[in-house]
This record gives sequence, C-alpha cells and structure tokens, in this order.
Amino acid sequence: MADFMEDVGVGYYRSLDPPKNFAVKVKLRRVTAASYLPEFKIGSQQNINNVEGAEVAGEELEMATLRRDQDKQDQDAEECVFYWQQKMFSTREMELYEDLNNCFGPLEQKYRSEILKLRTKGGRPNNKLFSYVDCDSYVNVDEESRTLTTSPSEIPSYLAKNMSSVRRRNITAKIDRRHRPGGFAPRADPVVIHETETTKTAAHVVNIPYKTMHVMADLTPEGKATHDQEDEHVLFSVKIDVNGQIFVKPDFNGENPPYRIETCNDLREVYEYTIEQCSPQMTSDQREQEYKSFSELYNRHALYLASQVGSGFDPVPEPGVLRMNIFGEIVSARGFEYDGLYVHFFLDLPSKWRPVDDPVLSGVTQTCVTKLEGEENVAHFCYPFEFSLLYQEDDESADDFIHWPTLFIEVLSLDSWERFRTEGYTYLTIPSKAGSYTLEADTWRPIGNGPIPEMRRFFIGGSPELEDPTYPQKPAMTDDKVLSKYFFRTAASGSVTVKLHIMQQCQSFVEVTKKPRRTRTILDRLGGMNALDSLARVLDAFQRAKRRMLAAREGLPSIK
Repeated sequence: MADFMEDVGVGYYRSLDPPKNFAVKVKLRRVTAASYLPEFKIGSQQNINNVEGAEVAGEELEMATLRRDQDKQDQDAEECVFYWQQKMFSTREMELYEDLNNCFGPLEQKYRSEILKLRTKGGRPNNKLFSYVDCDSYVNVDEESRTLTTSPSEIPSYLAKNMSSVRRRNITAKIDRRHRPGGFAPRADPVVIHETETTKTAAHVVNIPYKTMHVMADLTPEGKATHDQEDEHVLFSVKIDVNGQIFVKPDFNGENPPYRIETCNDLREVYEYTIEQCSPQMTSDQREQEYKSFSELYNRHALYLASQVGSGFDPVPEPGVLRMNIFGEIVSARGFEYDGLYVHFFLDLPSKWRPVDDPVLSGVTQTCVTKLEGEENVAHFCYPFEFSLLYQEDDESADDFIHWPTLFIEVLSLDSWERFRTEGYTYLTIPSKAGSYTLEADTWRPIGNGPIPEMRRFFIGGSPELEDPTYPQKPAMTDDKVLSKYFFRTAASGSVTVKLHIMQQCQSFVEVTKKPRRTRTILDRLGGMNALDSLARVLDAFQRAKRRMLAAREGLPSIK
C-alpha cells in the first residue's frame, strides 16, 4: 500500500491555554489561465500605420493589460482572518436566515439578528470566504465517510454505506431541525425499551468529543443566481479536544507552496490558498504572569498530594533495624470433627522484636460452615491479616541467633445449640526469608483422663483447654532448657492452611569504633539461620519417616 499512500497534510499541536486567542489568516485567489491572457482588439491593430506608432501603441497596450490583469487579480483575491469559533456568513446563509420563515430555533434567531446588523452597517466584510462553527449543522461528509485504507480499489462495506447515509441525513442540508435527532430537544431517557427503526436511526448520530471549525469558500461562478452547497468547498478544518490537542487539516503552509482546489462546475476554475497562523503573541508581562500562575497551581497540587500521603511514611528503616511486613491469610481448615469452625490466632514476639504501629497482634476469623470435598469436610475462611514488625539487636546479643516470631493457631467450633468446643492447637514459625509461602499445619487437642471429658464434649460442649496457648511450642513461662511433655494425652485433629507474604527491609549496622568486632551486618547474620534451617529439615524428615512407619504398622495383621 506504499504506492497509494499520500500526504494528507494534517498538523498536530498541543496547547494548555484556552483556544480563544487562536487565529488563522487565509488568502484565496483565482489562478485560471484566462486571467493571465491579454485581450487584444483587432480594430486597434488595423489603425496603426507606421512602426513607431505600432511600438508606442504596443507599450500602451501592454501597460493597460498589466493594469487590467492586476485589477482582476485583486478582485479575484481575498484575505481574511478567522478567530476560534468566529462565525462568518456566506451569501447563501445571508439570504436564508434573513427570511424569518427559515428561523426555527434560538441559533437561527441569533444568526438572523447578526445578519440584520450587518445589513445596516453596509454588508458583510467577507466575500467568498466564510466559516462553519461547532454549533452549526455542517459535517464534512467526505471526511466522515472515508474508507479505512487509501487504496482506490477499496469497496465500502454495507455498514459504512449506511452510517454515511445516516450522518448525511441527520446533520447536513435540512434547515428544519425541530424534529432532527440530536437537535435542541433534551433527551429525557437514553434507554429505549421498545426499539423501532426510528430510534435506531436517531441513535446513529455523530458524537464528537471535540469542537470543530471549518473555513469554507463559496466558489459559485459569477452571474449564477442560485447558491447551492455543491459550490461550497472546505479549505481547512480545525479540531480542538478537551486535552488541548489541536488538529489542523491541511496543515499551515509555512514555506510550502499554496494549496490548490478545482471547482466542480462547468468552468472548472482553479483557486489557490494559503493558511497562516496569526495568533497574537504573549508579551513578557503576560508570560511572567502565566509562569507565576502555573507555579502557584503546581505548588498547591504538590501540597495536596503531600496531605494525602502524609508525613509519617518512612519507606526505609533506620540503620541497624530490620523491618518485616507480614501479609497473611487464614485460607481453610479441614478434617475436623465438628462443623461451624472459626480460628483464633495471635503472633508471639521474641525479645528484640516490637510492633510498628498496632500493638494488637491477634485476630479471630468468622464462623464458617464446612462442605464436603473428597473425603474431608473443609471450611474456607480466606481471612486476611497484616503485621508490621521491627527487630533491633543490642550489643550483648550481637552474635546470637535471631529468634523469629511464632504464629499460634487455635481452632474452635460452635454449633446451633451454642456449644463451644476446642478442635485443635498448632503453631507456625515465620520464615526467615522474604517471599510467598503456603503452609499447612497439623493440629492436636488435649483429651484429658477417662471417658468423662469426651462425654462432656459430645453432650454439653466444652473440652480440656490449654492454660498457656504457647504450650504447643515452648511455654513462655518456663525457663528450663529441656522440657518434657511425656504423659500429656492428646488426639490428632485436622489441619489449617495459611498463606504468608513476607517483605523485609534493613540497612547495614553502623560501625562502632569502640568495638571493632561490631562490623557484621544483619544481612550477614541472617546467614546464621542456615543451621536452624538444617535442623528444621532434619525434624521434617523425622516426622515423615514416623508417619510412614505408622502407616506401615497399620497395614500389618494384628495378633490376638
């Protein structure tokens, strides 16, 4: 398609100022060959008898011809300045709106009053040049109904033909706009319940998100009494949208040659015209005033943004501090004995850890009814929570391991008889590395001694509970290095799925000159968790081996 592409000469500009000062100068003149051919009279040539008389008559005839051509060119040329949305009437509009019978709306009444004022002042200042503004009903049909490509062999589709006819029917020639769709009658309800052909046609009205102005030329031949729209030609169009973008088609000439246009009548006259941007330039005082206005506007906007963000936003922690943000979610619980489950959870902070803003590090989910998925009953909570923590070590514990926070979880149930039961306890250690994790923790519950606790649990609710909720890991009230939980009777229950999204921020510790050994950073010390990670892997492998051993033992035949 490169052979068929042609330069349409569209200019794109942008301005932040209102377009009220936008002005364009248009120069139009006729350049047909007849205006340049001198007119000779045969009788005058026959009266010349000698050579000197012929030379003098020839010079006089040449000067007269030049003066006549110059007067004719001045008569055929026209220059006019158009401001943004400035209405200039054509000869057809002067005759049309002067008749009161053709004025149906407020716009026609306004045009009629302006035309009467022009008549009293001696006529309109323009001759062939005139304009259509945004409130006029004119639409450049050739531009609106153009095809998708520039190929001369392209055939418009059925939809393109119908849309072109709808636009032409709704917007162009007719003056009576009282019943025209999109006219001055307000639309009360845009929803059409009973759709008809009339409503379909009324809906296909061009909705332009910008304002348009067309500068036209009335190239009606001299002596032709009737003025038809077929002799009106578009010289250029200006479109300005709400974002300040300006479309000029064709673009300003500048150093390029003038544009040419040929009439469609029998004379086939040729006109050429130039487009020049002549908007008034800003003075130094106006430019300085505008600069001050924009500076004040930007400062107010910056203050508004600062007030919305706030002054307490600290993206980077101070040196020597580790900041950890935990975005978690209690996803689900499965495999429990009773229905109506809810989860109580809290975060236990070791020493040197503290919350940033909110000291409340616990939460309770909603009560959820389980549903059967496979062979287990599952309760989906999808309960989000968020914790923001800070870790700062002191001089005495510079070489110790970092103890990470622990998330303790307690699962409870509530039935229709308002009976509460403890379904299980578990805990999760917050991972030491940033990232996203999906963890599943198995739970257990204490069962007490004898059948009475289980009967009470079944009939009236209630069951043995832990006095210290941190007992599943290491009780917070004990100082013993070795803790024995032997003879503590428990029963395995279901499991809880938790998602954790962890983000960490820290800077290097400041070097202290008095203690040269304090040169390690917290990022280096985080590598000391490798030993704990290895220990955790060993314990996980031991638990998996234990489960496999129990599964294998259940499959063996029992000896009675």
